[in-house]
Amino acid sequence: MTTTLLDVVGAQYSFWDYPIAFLPFIPRAFPFDFSMVPVAYMLLYQYFRTWKSFILAQIIMALTYAYIGEPFCEWVKLVNYLEWRYRYSFIYYIMVGIVTRALILKLASLSKPQDLTTK
Repeated sequence: MTTTLLDVVGAQYSFWDYPIAFLPFIPRAFPFDFSMVPVAYMLLYQYFRTWKSFILAQIIMALTYAYIGEPFCEWVKLVNYLEWRYRYSFIYYIMVGIVTRALILKLASLSKPQDLTTK
């Protein structure tokens, strides 16, 4: 959801454009927003349990997506960056990952059964 919102805002303010519409009735960034990005985050959450390992993996993912994946997508004309830099994406990927993991951990801690017995 976060990535979709950013795509809508970025396209609205002409930070980037998607020249190819895969299907005319879905958002142009649908393949990225609902598959590649969320799956990467889900894998990081699942396999890197400590904050230290998660942040290291998050940095590697952000570097890969921002400095390899996005330039490749621009090269093959899937996206056209107008007022956006790869370093912004790098920071975005890290921030979304950290904030989302913190939120998930907080919600998980709230959902644990509480001891209701009085002592």
